Amino acid sequence: MSAPVLLRKKAQTHYTLFAVCPGGIEPVLKQELTELNVLPKGEFPGGIEFEGSLEQAYRACLSLRTASRILLLLQQVNEVRSADALYKAVYELEWSNVFVPRSTFAVSVTESHSQKQNFAVNPQFLALKAKDAIADYFKKHTGKRPDVDRVDPDLMIRLHLHNHTLKIYLDLSGPSLHERGYRTQAGEAPLKENLAAGLLLMAGWNSTLTEGAHFYDPFCGSGTLMIEAAMIASKTAPGLLRKKFGFFAWRDHQKSTYEKIRASLTDQILPNSAEQFKIRGSDIDPKLLTVAAQNIKNAAFDSWITLEHTAFEQTKPQEPSGLIVCNPPYGVRMGDETSLLPLYATIGSTFKHQYKGWQAGVLSSNKKLLQAISLKPSQKKILRNGKLETFFYTYHLF
Repeated sequence: MSAPVLLRKKAQTHYTLFAVCPGGIEPVLKQELTELNVLPKGEFPGGIEFEGSLEQAYRACLSLRTASRILLLLQQVNEVRSADALYKAVYELEWSNVFVPRSTFAVSVTESHSQKQNFAVNPQFLALKAKDAIADYFKKHTGKRPDVDRVDPDLMIRLHLHNHTLKIYLDLSGPSLHERGYRTQAGEAPLKENLAAGLLLMAGWNSTLTEGAHFYDPFCGSGTLMIEAAMIASKTAPGLLRKKFGFFAWRDHQKSTYEKIRASLTDQILPNSAEQFKIRGSDIDPKLLTVAAQNIKNAAFDSWITLEHTAFEQTKPQEPSGLIVCNPPYGVRMGDETSLLPLYATIGSTFKHQYKGWQAGVLSSNKKLLQAISLKPSQKKILRNGKLETFFYTYHLF
Protein backbone atom coordinates (compact mmCIF):
# COMPACT_ATOMS: atom_id res chain seq x y z
CA MET A 1 0.00 0.00 0.00
CA SER A 2 1.50 3.31 -1.05
CA ALA A 3 1.79 6.25 1.32
CA PRO A 4 -0.92 8.90 0.97
CA VAL A 5 -0.12 12.03 -1.03
CA LEU A 6 -0.43 15.15 1.14
CA LEU A 7 -1.47 18.47 -0.34
CA ARG A 8 0.56 21.42 0.87
CA LYS A 9 -0.91 24.70 1.96
CA LYS A 10 0.15 27.83 0.13
CA ALA A 11 3.12 29.54 1.79
CA GLN A 12 2.23 32.33 4.19
CA THR A 13 2.85 35.94 3.26
CA HIS A 14 3.78 36.98 6.80
CA TYR A 15 5.32 35.12 9.69
CA THR A 16 5.82 35.64 13.40
CA LEU A 17 9.57 35.58 14.01
CA PHE A 18 11.88 35.82 17.00
CA ALA A 19 15.44 37.14 16.82
CA VAL A 20 17.65 35.73 19.59
CA CYS A 21 20.61 37.78 20.86
CA PRO A 22 23.07 37.92 23.76
CA GLY A 23 21.57 39.33 26.95
CA GLY A 24 21.92 43.11 27.15
CA ILE A 25 22.12 43.57 23.37
CA GLU A 26 18.32 43.73 22.88
CA PRO A 27 18.15 47.54 22.30
CA VAL A 28 20.82 47.31 19.58
CA LEU A 29 19.03 44.41 17.90
CA LYS A 30 15.76 46.34 18.07
CA GLN A 31 17.40 49.26 16.23
CA GLU A 32 18.78 46.87 13.61
CA LEU A 33 15.32 45.46 12.99
CA THR A 34 13.89 48.96 12.67
CA GLU A 35 16.52 49.74 10.03
CA LEU A 36 15.31 46.67 8.11
CA ASN A 37 11.83 48.24 8.08
CA VAL A 38 10.59 45.59 10.48
CA LEU A 39 8.27 46.58 13.30
CA PRO A 40 9.23 44.78 16.53
CA LYS A 41 6.22 43.33 18.38
CA GLY A 42 7.83 42.73 21.74
CA GLU A 43 11.17 42.89 23.53
CA PHE A 44 12.12 40.03 25.83
CA PRO A 45 15.26 39.05 27.75
CA GLY A 46 17.46 37.55 25.05
CA GLY A 47 15.54 38.59 21.96
CA ILE A 48 12.96 40.53 19.96
CA GLU A 49 9.71 39.21 18.47
CA PHE A 50 8.63 40.68 15.13
CA GLU A 51 6.48 40.02 12.09
CA GLY A 52 7.84 39.85 8.60
CA SER A 53 7.53 38.52 5.09
CA LEU A 54 9.66 35.74 3.67
CA GLU A 55 11.97 38.37 2.16
CA GLN A 56 12.36 40.08 5.54
CA ALA A 57 13.11 36.74 7.19
CA TYR A 58 15.90 36.15 4.67
CA ARG A 59 17.25 39.68 5.19
CA ALA A 60 17.21 39.17 8.94
CA CYS A 61 19.28 35.98 8.63
CA LEU A 62 21.77 37.64 6.27
CA SER A 63 21.94 41.17 7.67
CA LEU A 64 21.45 41.26 11.44
CA ARG A 65 24.82 41.71 13.11
CA THR A 66 23.80 41.11 16.72
CA ALA A 67 21.33 38.22 16.34
CA SER A 68 22.27 34.64 17.25
CA ARG A 69 19.26 33.01 15.63
CA ILE A 70 16.08 33.78 13.71
CA LEU A 71 13.21 31.54 14.80
CA LEU A 72 9.95 31.18 12.87
CA LEU A 73 6.85 30.40 14.92
CA LEU A 74 5.12 27.32 13.52
CA GLN A 75 2.47 26.96 16.18
CA GLN A 76 1.46 28.09 19.66
CA VAL A 77 -0.47 25.76 21.95
CA ASN A 78 -1.93 26.74 25.32
CA GLU A 79 -2.53 24.56 28.36
CA VAL A 80 0.34 22.14 27.83
CA ARG A 81 0.50 20.63 31.31
CA SER A 82 2.16 17.26 30.76
CA ALA A 83 4.68 15.48 28.57
CA ASP A 84 1.81 13.67 26.85
CA ALA A 85 0.10 16.98 26.11
CA LEU A 86 3.34 18.23 24.58
CA TYR A 87 3.58 15.09 22.43
CA LYS A 88 0.00 15.63 21.23
CA ALA A 89 0.60 19.32 20.44
CA VAL A 90 3.71 18.52 18.39
CA TYR A 91 2.15 15.53 16.64
CA GLU A 92 -0.86 17.56 15.47
CA LEU A 93 1.24 20.09 13.60
CA GLU A 94 1.25 19.43 9.83
CA TRP A 95 4.94 18.58 9.55
CA SER A 96 4.67 17.64 5.87
CA ASN A 97 4.21 21.37 5.22
CA VAL A 98 7.49 22.08 7.05
CA PHE A 99 9.98 19.54 5.66
CA VAL A 100 10.27 16.26 3.82
CA PRO A 101 11.24 13.00 5.57
CA ARG A 102 14.54 12.67 3.69
CA SER A 103 15.80 15.73 5.62
CA THR A 104 17.44 15.17 8.99
CA PHE A 105 16.24 17.05 12.05
CA ALA A 106 16.90 17.66 15.73
CA VAL A 107 14.82 19.06 18.57
CA SER A 108 15.67 21.22 21.57
CA VAL A 109 13.43 22.39 24.42
CA THR A 110 13.85 25.41 26.68
CA GLU A 111 11.54 26.53 29.42
CA SER A 112 10.88 29.55 31.61
CA HIS A 113 8.19 29.84 34.25
CA SER A 114 6.72 32.52 36.45
CA GLN A 115 3.94 30.23 37.67
CA LYS A 116 3.99 27.03 39.69
CA GLN A 117 4.20 23.94 37.49
CA ASN A 118 2.16 20.79 38.05
CA PHE A 119 4.60 18.53 36.24
CA ALA A 120 8.35 18.21 36.37
CA VAL A 121 10.05 19.86 33.40
CA ASN A 122 12.95 17.86 32.02
CA PRO A 123 14.05 19.54 28.76
CA GLN A 124 15.90 16.45 27.52
CA PHE A 125 12.90 14.19 28.11
CA LEU A 126 10.51 16.69 26.51
CA ALA A 127 12.82 16.98 23.48
CA LEU A 128 12.69 13.18 23.15
CA LYS A 129 8.87 13.24 23.30
CA ALA A 130 8.77 15.96 20.64
CA LYS A 131 11.20 14.04 18.42
CA ASP A 132 9.03 10.92 18.72
CA ALA A 133 5.92 12.96 17.85
CA ILE A 134 7.50 14.29 14.65
CA ALA A 135 8.80 10.87 13.63
CA ASP A 136 5.44 9.23 14.38
CA TYR A 137 3.63 11.88 12.32
CA PHE A 138 5.77 11.17 9.27
CA LYS A 139 5.47 7.41 9.75
CA LYS A 140 1.68 7.60 9.77
CA HIS A 141 1.30 10.09 6.92
CA THR A 142 4.15 9.12 4.58
CA GLY A 143 5.31 5.70 5.72
CA LYS A 144 8.81 7.09 6.32
CA ARG A 145 10.58 8.33 9.44
CA PRO A 146 13.10 11.17 9.08
CA ASP A 147 16.48 10.59 10.68
CA VAL A 148 17.68 12.53 13.69
CA ASP A 149 21.08 14.23 13.45
CA ARG A 150 22.11 15.91 16.70
CA VAL A 151 25.40 17.27 15.29
CA ASP A 152 24.52 18.84 11.93
CA PRO A 153 20.80 18.49 11.17
CA ASP A 154 19.18 19.89 8.04
CA LEU A 155 16.52 21.46 10.26
CA MET A 156 16.43 22.39 13.93
CA ILE A 157 13.08 22.49 15.72
CA ARG A 158 13.10 24.57 18.90
CA LEU A 159 10.35 24.39 21.50
CA HIS A 160 9.84 26.91 24.28
CA LEU A 161 7.50 26.25 27.19
CA HIS A 162 6.40 29.17 29.34
CA ASN A 163 3.59 28.98 31.91
CA HIS A 164 1.95 26.02 30.10
CA THR A 165 2.11 27.79 26.72
CA LEU A 166 4.13 25.90 24.14
CA LYS A 167 5.70 27.68 21.17
CA ILE A 168 7.06 25.51 18.37
CA TYR A 169 9.72 27.20 16.24
CA LEU A 170 11.67 26.38 13.10
CA ASP A 171 15.22 27.67 13.42
CA LEU A 172 15.83 29.48 10.13
CA SER A 173 19.47 30.09 11.02
CA GLY A 174 20.81 26.57 11.25
CA PRO A 175 24.24 27.09 12.82
CA SER A 176 24.30 30.15 15.09
CA LEU A 177 24.46 33.41 13.16
CA HIS A 178 27.60 34.43 15.05
CA GLU A 179 29.40 31.86 12.89
CA ARG A 180 30.11 34.24 10.01
CA GLY A 181 32.48 31.89 8.22
CA TYR A 182 35.72 33.91 8.35
CA ARG A 183 37.09 32.74 11.68
CA THR A 184 38.88 29.46 11.07
CA GLN A 185 41.08 29.93 14.14
CA ALA A 186 40.57 31.67 17.47
CA GLY A 187 42.40 32.51 20.66
CA GLU A 188 41.89 30.99 24.09
CA ALA A 189 38.74 32.99 24.96
CA PRO A 190 37.30 34.21 21.65
CA LEU A 191 34.62 36.89 21.57
CA LYS A 192 31.56 35.80 19.61
CA GLU A 193 31.17 37.76 16.41
CA ASN A 194 27.65 39.01 17.10
CA LEU A 195 28.61 40.23 20.57
CA ALA A 196 31.64 41.99 19.06
CA ALA A 197 29.33 43.72 16.56
CA GLY A 198 27.04 44.68 19.43
CA LEU A 199 29.91 46.31 21.33
CA LEU A 200 30.88 48.33 18.26
CA LEU A 201 27.32 49.51 17.65
CA MET A 202 26.85 50.38 21.33
CA ALA A 203 30.09 52.37 21.26
CA GLY A 204 28.86 54.38 18.24
CA TRP A 205 31.11 53.02 15.49
CA ASN A 206 28.32 53.18 12.91
CA SER A 207 27.38 56.77 13.81
CA THR A 208 30.89 58.09 13.00
CA LEU A 209 31.30 56.44 9.61
CA THR A 210 29.93 59.24 7.45
CA GLU A 211 32.69 61.53 8.75
CA GLY A 212 35.48 59.07 8.06
CA ALA A 213 36.45 57.04 11.08
CA HIS A 214 39.39 55.33 12.73
CA PHE A 215 39.17 52.19 14.82
CA TYR A 216 41.82 50.54 16.99
CA ASP A 217 41.83 47.35 19.06
CA PRO A 218 44.97 47.18 21.25
CA PHE A 219 44.25 43.58 22.37
CA CYS A 220 43.15 42.30 18.99
CA GLY A 221 43.63 38.56 19.57
CA SER A 222 42.19 36.66 16.61
CA GLY A 223 40.89 39.87 15.02
CA THR A 224 37.14 39.62 15.59
CA LEU A 225 36.50 43.24 16.61
CA MET A 226 38.54 44.61 13.70
CA ILE A 227 36.80 42.39 11.15
CA GLU A 228 33.36 43.29 12.50
CA ALA A 229 34.35 46.98 12.38
CA ALA A 230 35.35 46.57 8.74
CA MET A 231 32.10 44.76 7.98
CA ILE A 232 30.08 47.63 9.43
CA ALA A 233 32.16 50.29 7.65
CA SER A 234 31.93 48.49 4.31
CA LYS A 235 28.21 47.67 4.72
CA THR A 236 29.04 43.98 4.35
CA ALA A 237 26.13 41.85 5.49
CA PRO A 238 27.50 39.39 8.09
CA GLY A 239 25.79 36.35 6.59
CA LEU A 240 27.25 36.58 3.10
CA LEU A 241 30.15 34.20 3.83
CA ARG A 242 27.94 31.51 5.33
CA LYS A 243 27.44 28.28 3.39
CA LYS A 244 24.39 26.99 5.24
CA PHE A 245 21.12 28.23 6.72
CA GLY A 246 18.37 26.24 8.37
CA PHE A 247 15.79 27.44 5.86
CA PHE A 248 17.55 25.61 3.00
CA ALA A 249 15.60 22.45 3.93
CA TRP A 250 12.34 24.27 4.75
CA ARG A 251 9.53 23.51 2.30
CA ASP A 252 8.57 27.20 2.00
CA HIS A 253 12.11 28.17 1.03
CA GLN A 254 12.23 30.11 -2.24
CA LYS A 255 15.74 29.84 -3.61
CA SER A 256 15.25 32.52 -6.26
CA THR A 257 14.03 35.05 -3.69
CA TYR A 258 16.93 34.25 -1.38
CA GLU A 259 19.49 34.56 -4.19
CA LYS A 260 18.00 37.90 -5.26
CA ILE A 261 18.29 39.32 -1.75
CA ARG A 262 21.80 37.94 -1.37
CA ALA A 263 22.83 39.58 -4.65
CA SER A 264 21.35 42.93 -3.63
CA LEU A 265 23.27 42.84 -0.33
CA THR A 266 26.48 41.97 -2.18
CA ASP A 267 25.97 44.98 -4.46
CA GLN A 268 25.78 47.27 -1.39
CA ILE A 269 29.34 46.51 -0.24
CA LEU A 270 31.54 49.63 -0.27
CA PRO A 271 35.26 49.78 -1.15
CA ASN A 272 37.64 51.53 1.24
CA SER A 273 38.45 54.27 -1.25
CA ALA A 274 41.29 56.63 -0.32
CA GLU A 275 41.55 54.87 3.04
CA GLN A 276 38.47 56.69 4.31
CA PHE A 277 38.37 54.23 7.20
CA LYS A 278 41.52 53.18 9.04
CA ILE A 279 41.20 50.04 11.13
CA ARG A 280 44.16 48.68 13.02
CA GLY A 281 44.99 46.30 15.80
CA SER A 282 47.91 45.28 17.96
CA ASP A 283 48.81 42.49 20.34
CA ILE A 284 51.85 41.37 22.28
CA ASP A 285 51.39 37.75 21.19
CA PRO A 286 52.82 37.15 17.68
CA LYS A 287 50.99 33.82 17.39
CA LEU A 288 47.65 35.56 17.82
CA LEU A 289 48.62 38.13 15.21
CA THR A 290 49.22 35.27 12.77
CA VAL A 291 45.75 33.93 13.54
CA ALA A 292 44.25 37.40 13.12
CA ALA A 293 45.98 37.88 9.77
CA GLN A 294 44.53 34.62 8.46
CA ASN A 295 41.00 35.48 9.64
CA ILE A 296 41.29 38.95 8.09
CA LYS A 297 42.33 37.34 4.81
CA ASN A 298 39.39 34.92 5.00
CA ALA A 299 37.05 37.90 5.36
CA ALA A 300 38.77 39.71 2.43
CA PHE A 301 39.68 42.77 4.52
CA ASP A 302 43.46 42.70 3.95
CA SER A 303 43.36 46.21 2.47
CA TRP A 304 41.27 47.57 5.34
CA ILE A 305 43.14 46.38 8.42
CA THR A 306 46.73 46.80 9.61
CA LEU A 307 48.35 44.82 12.42
CA GLU A 308 51.20 45.68 14.76
CA HIS A 309 53.17 43.59 17.24
CA THR A 310 53.43 45.86 20.27
CA ALA A 311 52.15 46.56 23.77
CA PHE A 312 49.35 49.13 24.08
CA GLU A 313 51.35 51.51 26.25
CA GLN A 314 54.01 51.77 23.56
CA THR A 315 51.56 53.03 20.94
CA LYS A 316 50.56 56.54 19.96
CA PRO A 317 47.46 57.47 17.95
CA GLN A 318 47.97 58.13 14.28
CA GLU A 319 44.83 60.28 14.19
CA PRO A 320 43.45 63.03 16.47
CA SER A 321 40.25 61.11 17.17
CA GLY A 322 38.84 57.65 16.80
CA LEU A 323 37.30 54.71 18.59
CA ILE A 324 38.96 52.02 20.70
CA VAL A 325 37.01 48.90 21.61
CA CYS A 326 38.87 46.07 23.27
CA ASN A 327 38.44 42.82 25.13
CA PRO A 328 41.57 42.60 27.29
CA PRO A 329 42.37 39.49 29.37
CA TYR A 330 40.20 39.29 32.48
CA GLY A 331 41.10 35.83 33.77
CA VAL A 332 38.95 33.07 35.21
CA ARG A 333 41.34 31.36 37.64
CA MET A 334 42.24 32.16 41.24
CA GLY A 335 44.97 34.78 41.34
CA ASP A 336 44.26 36.12 37.85
CA GLU A 337 42.69 39.29 39.23
CA THR A 338 45.77 40.33 41.18
CA SER A 339 48.12 39.63 38.29
CA LEU A 340 45.96 41.61 35.86
CA LEU A 341 45.46 44.75 37.97
CA PRO A 342 48.67 46.39 36.63
CA LEU A 343 47.51 45.75 33.03
CA TYR A 344 44.22 47.57 33.61
CA ALA A 345 45.99 50.42 35.38
CA THR A 346 48.22 50.73 32.31
CA ILE A 347 45.15 50.76 30.05
CA GLY A 348 43.74 53.69 32.02
CA SER A 349 47.04 55.58 31.96
CA THR A 350 47.48 55.05 28.22
CA PHE A 351 43.91 56.20 27.57
CA LYS A 352 44.44 59.34 29.64
CA HIS A 353 47.85 60.42 28.41
CA GLN A 354 48.10 59.13 24.84
CA TYR A 355 44.57 58.95 23.43
CA LYS A 356 42.98 62.29 24.30
CA GLY A 357 40.15 63.11 21.92
CA TRP A 358 39.27 59.46 21.40
CA GLN A 359 36.41 57.34 22.69
CA ALA A 360 36.96 53.92 24.19
CA GLY A 361 35.03 50.82 25.25
CA VAL A 362 36.35 48.01 27.44
CA LEU A 363 34.70 44.62 28.03
CA SER A 364 35.50 42.64 31.16
CA SER A 365 33.82 40.18 33.50
CA ASN A 366 35.61 41.69 36.50
CA LYS A 367 34.45 45.00 37.99
CA LYS A 368 37.55 45.33 40.14
CA LEU A 369 39.75 45.20 37.05
CA LEU A 370 37.63 47.85 35.35
CA GLN A 371 37.90 50.04 38.42
CA ALA A 372 41.71 49.83 38.08
CA ILE A 373 41.39 51.84 34.85
CA SER A 374 40.70 54.80 37.20
CA LEU A 375 38.66 56.78 34.68
CA LYS A 376 34.99 57.69 34.97
CA PRO A 377 32.97 55.75 32.39
CA SER A 378 30.33 57.62 30.40
CA GLN A 379 28.22 54.47 30.23
CA LYS A 380 28.06 51.07 31.91
CA LYS A 381 26.30 48.06 30.39
CA ILE A 382 25.78 44.53 31.71
CA LEU A 383 25.98 41.90 28.97
CA ARG A 384 26.08 38.12 28.62
CA ASN A 385 29.10 36.56 26.94
CA GLY A 386 27.89 32.98 26.74
CA LYS A 387 27.19 31.98 30.35
CA LEU A 388 29.48 34.72 31.66
CA GLU A 389 28.17 38.03 32.97
CA THR A 390 30.34 40.81 31.59
CA PHE A 391 30.51 44.59 31.86
CA PHE A 392 31.03 47.01 28.99
CA TYR A 393 32.34 50.43 30.08
CA THR A 394 32.67 53.28 27.59
CA TYR A 395 34.80 56.41 28.05
CA HIS A 396 35.13 59.86 26.51
CA LEU A 397 38.85 60.59 26.72
CA PHE A 398 39.73 64.26 27.36
